[in-house]
Amino acid sequence: DLVLTSDSSGGALAPGTEMEGKFRVPGYRTGLFLDPKGRGGVTGYDMAVALPALQTGVEGDVELQKENEKVFESTKGAMVAKITNVNAETGEISGIFSSQQKSDTDLGSKVPKDMLLRGIFYGKIQQTE
Repeated sequence: DLVLTSDSSGGALAPGTEMEGKFRVPGYRTGLFLDPKGRGGVTGYDMAVALPALQTGVEGDVELQKENEKVFESTKGAMVAKITNVNAETGEISGIFSSQQKSDTDLGSKVPKDMLLRGIFYGKIQQTE
């Protein structure tokens, strides 16, 4: 949920209003996810069941360590949104957004890439007491 607060200045959301802020980007998968070889963060095997011969001894463990040891990671992102349409009767708003964030790490096995996401958003504003 996005929570908006206003002060007593009487400002209103209108086309052209911009909002920006930082947010937490959770990993795409949680610790309960199992990869095709049965490995997971909190469940599953601690090694690739299909590759036991490769993982005997130190050399095999080093080669597959990042794939075997699953880690749930969150990164930080930043977003800018601009309202382009307001329907005061229904409380609906829409606009465009741009978000800079990291890509998924496949539970710690890959280096995240920098991403720029752009799109359209829609929302309905409800007044609370």
